[in-house]
Amino acid sequence: MSEDNNQVPSALVAVGTKALAVRSATLVKRGLALVKSLDLGDAWAHFKVGRMLYAKGDQDGAITEYRTAIRLQPDDAEAHHDLGVMLLYRSVGRRFHGDLDDAIAEFRTAIRLQPDDAAAHNDLGKALREKGSLDAAAAELRTARRLAPILAGNDYGLGFTYSYEGGLPESDLDAAIAECRKVIRLHPGFATAHNYLGIALQGKGDLKGAIVEYHTSIRLQPDAAQGHYNLGNALRDKKDEDLDGAIDEYRTAIRIEPDFADAHNDLGLALQHKGNLDAAIEEYSTAIRLQPGSAKAHYNFGHVLHIGNTLYGKYDLGEAVKEYREALRLDPSLVDAHDNLGYALKQKGDLDGAIAEYREAVRLNPKNDRAYFNLGVELGGKGDWDGAIAQYREAVCLNPNNGFAHYCLGFTLEKKGDLRGALEEYRATYMLNPENADFKQAFERLLQQVKK
Repeated sequence: MSEDNNQVPSALVAVGTKALAVRSATLVKRGLALVKSLDLGDAWAHFKVGRMLYAKGDQDGAITEYRTAIRLQPDDAEAHHDLGVMLLYRSVGRRFHGDLDDAIAEFRTAIRLQPDDAAAHNDLGKALREKGSLDAAAAELRTARRLAPILAGNDYGLGFTYSYEGGLPESDLDAAIAECRKVIRLHPGFATAHNYLGIALQGKGDLKGAIVEYHTSIRLQPDAAQGHYNLGNALRDKKDEDLDGAIDEYRTAIRIEPDFADAHNDLGLALQHKGNLDAAIEEYSTAIRLQPGSAKAHYNFGHVLHIGNTLYGKYDLGEAVKEYREALRLDPSLVDAHDNLGYALKQKGDLDGAIAEYREAVRLNPKNDRAYFNLGVELGGKGDWDGAIAQYREAVCLNPNNGFAHYCLGFTLEKKGDLRGALEEYRATYMLNPENADFKQAFERLLQQVKK
């Protein structure tokens, strides 16, 4: 915000500057009184009043003044940036609905007006991180560090963001952990640092350490929904999963923040794993209502409908297919959605559709033995024995312990007349599952046939 001393009295500048520098309540009060005596048609004056009100602790008043300054001078990057900071702080501190989106919009406007403002990129990264847009957050935080390397020593935001990103090398997670621990050494009562350290440790596979950090974060800040949500995820992912504990944490997160879409979604997952499909459906429906563009929520909703239809004859298989397709429209790279959609289409009698989905699942993840196996089953169902054999061989190569894949490969080789090849596959499946009567019978039957 540039100053024009021909329009704004120097007394105002002096008093306002001192007030901001020393945060003196007396000076702030004096500065406000002086400003109120002036004609506030000038954007800079409103900007200064905003800063004074912020120094006084009046966030709402400061926001009003910043908005007035921007209305009078829409192209002032600094005013947009400061307003974004106010909205961000108010969003995080008081959970004002919509403030976070407004803060992001203000930061973006500031950057459009002043692209090389490292502080604006840095604050936008923090806001995007709070929003859950983690890739975008990381990009902004990296830009901030590129523009102002000094931020690397002072801002732990990028280290925290590392915790969320998938596919990062181990060194990046190590950097996140180191940065979080550094902050905790300086500020041991900082709940957010413990929370993000937990995320980073969980990313490294240290669930025990992550749970300790989440508990510490919750002890320091019991009304932070994100901490309860993260603890719920960790309890669910434990080797001896604590689903009841996870459900309790998800419910606490939702009680604190009823519109927490991810918490509703993951509560649905935990309830589904407990076998409570009706309650899971209710949570997935809520997650979709709150966040219609969530591919994972649509997928999970479709999956629970599919499970209920297949195992218990409940729910509509067509609705499951509809949800799978919506999930894939939103995110075509969901391998499990292609795989399960293929199985649902098979159940509906659409073998060509099923084969197409299994092929896509294999293309997206060439190491997915289940998709190869399912594709082999459908090709065999259409009489394409050579195609089925090729898929089964891929499945057993990727997962030699898949007894059913060995069995189906043996069956298909037998159909093709390769009895010795079939016998080896039956032998493999029998050795893997000696208690399975069908596998044992197939092996012994063909063994006697080959001996003749």
